[in-house]
Amino acid sequence: MKFELVDRQGYIPDLNYGAAGKELSCFIPSDYPFEQVCYNNGEGEAIVDKHTWYFFFTQEGIGIKLMDGIVTLKEAERFLHAIKSHIWGETHQQVQIFMAGATPN
Repeated sequence: MKFELVDRQGYIPDLNYGAAGKELSCFIPSDYPFEQVCYNNGEGEAIVDKHTWYFFFTQEGIGIKLMDGIVTLKEAERFLHAIKSHIWGETHQQVQIFMAGATPN
């Protein structure tokens, strides 16, 4: 499952990367404990609630991909809304959440 958070105006705030080994805290809200698996050049993987998520930048915004584990759509939506609020703030209304992916051939 892959999602994108996209601001209608193309705005992505400056992200404050965490200390070494916790750089992805710029994506993950503080009330979600996580273990960073890898980090390279602004993107990487982290284990959150026993699920591996990959965080990266897309042309339009921020991508979040479930790499390992199974979540319900409601669980994913709750997590994505928390990320959106963490990055853009509670009152920012211009960010849309999309399910993304390629169609099979």
